Amino acid sequence: MGKNVRKCRMRWEKGEKPMTVFVRCAATLALLLFVPVYAQAADPLRVAKPSAIGFGFSLLDVGIEAGIFTANGLTIEPIFLEGAAKEHQAMAAGAVDVTLGSGPEIAYIAKGSLGKAVAAIAGPPLNFVAMVRNDGKINSVADLKGKRISASTVGSITWWFATQLSKREGWQGSDAMVIVPLGNFDAMRAALVTNSIDAISATLEGALLLESHGQGKLLISFGDFVKPFLTHAAYASNDVMQNHPDRLRRFLKGWFDTVAFMKSHKEEGVRLSMTATKLPKDISDKVYDAEMPMFFDNGHFDLAAIEVVKRSLLETGQLQTMPDNKDILTEAFLE
Repeated sequence: MGKNVRKCRMRWEKGEKPMTVFVRCAATLALLLFVPVYAQAADPLRVAKPSAIGFGFSLLDVGIEAGIFTANGLTIEPIFLEGAAKEHQAMAAGAVDVTLGSGPEIAYIAKGSLGKAVAAIAGPPLNFVAMVRNDGKINSVADLKGKRISASTVGSITWWFATQLSKREGWQGSDAMVIVPLGNFDAMRAALVTNSIDAISATLEGALLLESHGQGKLLISFGDFVKPFLTHAAYASNDVMQNHPDRLRRFLKGWFDTVAFMKSHKEEGVRLSMTATKLPKDISDKVYDAEMPMFFDNGHFDLAAIEVVKRSLLETGQLQTMPDNKDILTEAFLE
């Protein structure tokens, strides 16, 4: 605690505004009282997360920077990997202990990835949206009938969300939206701007960046109607579950301590998240307001949401049969 008090004093002596010092330091000192401090030396844990700018996974960085994982006796080594496949390959190779990813990644577990889902992180997809140009031609979901919408790849989560929008509206055949797989967000943005497509199925963060540059507008959040759902989950390797179960329990406790901190300390939480997301303050505030409600407080799985995820995997062709829940997830490491 003394180190944090010295930091607060330094901010004051450097001439920061009194209110700024008060807000930042009050949040820090409140956090130190909020989580227990482990007396033993911190244990290492390797945690992989996608390298994208997503706000949801920036909570790992917040927990590290705010000292929450340290207070739970852990030294977190964050490992940034591009895509779910690489995360699960790294876990199978023994290169990571825990991965943070999407709910539909249970497909990798069902196919033999050496681990299990150990905590539900976020529910309905409030961080995924449909976006259109701001030229006034499309102003409602009804205007998307028969139009072209982009997704990252065939069978991806953005592809599945687009199919659910057509299904919700009752569009079939020529009335259904045509889904165009374009890869990364930059390719989708270019196609939208040049009128090659009419809409984008993508993350809220990317859509808000486009909107801030006058290149589009948000039309609908998929979280408004895709529910229940498991958007994000934490996965643990068989090795860490078997050989270091206490580290895993403390990691999950640290994660949900971080969620509680974020929900009660918006300004400090947003500031710390921006280091990871690189998003400007105004967009970070909007993302926080939109996405924080989807984060779970304790990690327990909603079995109805798991069934929706499994159905999505069947519909996208990633699974041929429904896996048994005992083979893909466990709550043994949650409080």
